[in-house]
Amino acid sequence: MKLLIKDIDLGFLSSQYENIQFHILRSDDRLSFISCIVCVCETAYDIIENWRSIQNMIAVYHQHSGSFDAWNMYLAFVSVESIPVWEKYEIENNKFSARKIVIDDFLEVPNIHHLIIELEKQLLGSDLTLESRADQPKENLTHLEKYYRGAPLDSKNESRAKRALMIDNIIESLSCNEN
Repeated sequence: MKLLIKDIDLGFLSSQYENIQFHILRSDDRLSFISCIVCVCETAYDIIENWRSIQNMIAVYHQHSGSFDAWNMYLAFVSVESIPVWEKYEIENNKFSARKIVIDDFLEVPNIHHLIIELEKQLLGSDLTLESRADQPKENLTHLEKYYRGAPLDSKNESRAKRALMIDNIIESLSCNEN
């Protein structure tokens, strides 16, 4: 999944906040729709003073009422300056209208393409990698694995009985070796 720039008029925000640039990004996957309004500020003060009113305007002018937009929408506040920890915590933990992310402490005002890369890391986990565990040596397995390895997962009576026996064996093993 990727975030794409959408050409949606955010004039209702730009007219109120002249010192802040606004962009809207949307995911390219129709099944897991994510929308992100990016607010690029030069100063931390701009974010601290305006984040509540920006979220309120977005709730009124941009979100549809009675839907799950709040859980699919993010507000990303971006600043060159570092935002104090408490203010950052307060903004990111406020769940009214949208989820919020604060990205701060850049060397210069980032361009939208740099922000897309950063937001894909934050929202989509694009920087995460899956390690293959096929090469893991068997020596690292726990000593209890011999008791539960191969447990049947279906709901047949025989399978339930086998799992119960496995649990009894684990309890017995732990009882004998509790010291």
